[in-house]
Amino acid sequence: MDIKSHYVLTTVLLAPLVFPFYAQSSAKLSVEQRLEMLEKDLQETKKELQYYKSQEQINRKNISDMNVFAKQTTRPDQVLVATTSPSTSLESEKTTPQISAMTMSDLSKFVKEDIGFSYNGYFRSGWGTTTEGAPKSWAIGSLGRLGNEYSSWFDLKVSQRVYNEGGKTVHAVVQLDGNVGQQYSAGWFGDNANNENYLQFSDLYVNTKGFLPFAPEADFWVGKHQLPMYEIQMLDWKTQRTDGGGGLGIQDMKLGSGKLDIALIREDIDGYNQDLSKSQKLNVNTIDARYKSIPLWDKAELMVNGRYAMANQSDMQNNNEDKNGYYRWKDTWMVGTALKQNFDNGGFNEFSFLVANNSLASSFARYSGSSPYTSFNGRYYGEHTGGTALRLVSQGETYLRDDIILANALVYSRGEDVYSYETGAHTDFESVRAVIRPAYIWSKYNQTGIELGYFNQKNTDQMGNEFTESGYKTTLYHALKVNTSMLTSRPEIRFYATYIHSLNNELDNFSFADEKNDQLAIGAQAEVWW
Repeated sequence: MDIKSHYVLTTVLLAPLVFPFYAQSSAKLSVEQRLEMLEKDLQETKKELQYYKSQEQINRKNISDMNVFAKQTTRPDQVLVATTSPSTSLESEKTTPQISAMTMSDLSKFVKEDIGFSYNGYFRSGWGTTTEGAPKSWAIGSLGRLGNEYSSWFDLKVSQRVYNEGGKTVHAVVQLDGNVGQQYSAGWFGDNANNENYLQFSDLYVNTKGFLPFAPEADFWVGKHQLPMYEIQMLDWKTQRTDGGGGLGIQDMKLGSGKLDIALIREDIDGYNQDLSKSQKLNVNTIDARYKSIPLWDKAELMVNGRYAMANQSDMQNNNEDKNGYYRWKDTWMVGTALKQNFDNGGFNEFSFLVANNSLASSFARYSGSSPYTSFNGRYYGEHTGGTALRLVSQGETYLRDDIILANALVYSRGEDVYSYETGAHTDFESVRAVIRPAYIWSKYNQTGIELGYFNQKNTDQMGNEFTESGYKTTLYHALKVNTSMLTSRPEIRFYATYIHSLNNELDNFSFADEKNDQLAIGAQAEVWW
């Protein structure tokens, strides 16, 4: 638009405002005076229009220059944002728009810290087949996970800050866990016996910080939650785990040179009778405590832990145990320690020692999933006579060279006079498990390796009969990765070929397709956490 057009437009726009004034003053002003005033107004309008025209040209040039600069300096994960200062003043209207570069990391930090919302999770999924029929998993907790699991597990967690003032915060946290089968196209969640799709709310709690005067730095939570789990990642079970229906706890409370975690957790179970035909619900509460992060020498820290589970039984429940053939509840405990050593090259190793009695010792006697549960899938049964079991664990990874990494999971367990879910009361057992995974690092994004697993467990029942379960696994794989670490970097996509051979199966009588004792499988699996 040229300057003459500006004049015409401005005259038309100003006419309604100017005309009433002139109309009211026409009786007092001559024609010459009115023309003089109009000419003066037009001159002022001309100056203003010239200012805006010049300012517009300057703004366009500045924005163009800044966009060129931003394109030259912005990383691929950055978002360009044009900002202006919100104001109704004439000066702010004349202000040149500002261009700033905001990374996705900055945006994520804003959502997490300023808005107080976070969303994280985990899942694994994939495809697999064998030379004969559908693939089967066997003894994952002893032979290792890689190339030996055919389910799609997931964890989805959301947290929203609902209060933040004066150094005090409150978060509402919900976590969903579940499994989606990889066999069928339909993945409906249901409760029938043949459904492999499951979903549960594993966490539903309120977490606070700054409300405890004696420990303002600690987290204090109430609801369905538990203290952190410690996993043997290559074997897919936990050395520390206390599932709970609800509870309260304190975490990361400074105490001396270390930190204290302590919780009171409810974990009700179904107590069964001798022939497992009837059950009664038992109210069970657990005290779980860990004194952790105790510094030792360079890059080494120690944790000591203790756990005690007790039942709060009614008179009727006690009577059923005394007279109606129900298995008697026995309080159970577990104590132990764990030493973690971090290496200069980025690897680490964790050594743990645990001792338990009664039903927790029974979980030590399991050759596959061997997390320390007080029951077997929520069912409490067996004649527990106070026998004890111990477990020694080593797990971690180290770089043998810049281009070779080695991960390990080694477990030794033994127990005396414990109840075994396979061989019954008064069982003695001894087992060894060894899984190692060396790999060649082609680059940050590619690894080729082999996982070797072997285990042997021998149970001796109260009659002196011996039962052996043993086998080995060999997995060749190539992984597409985002970093070189095996245990601490995800996402990861693996292509594998796995051979499993069952040497003895006297505890579970397991067999692969066509009643064979071996299986050759190939597949691909994706695993991610965020």
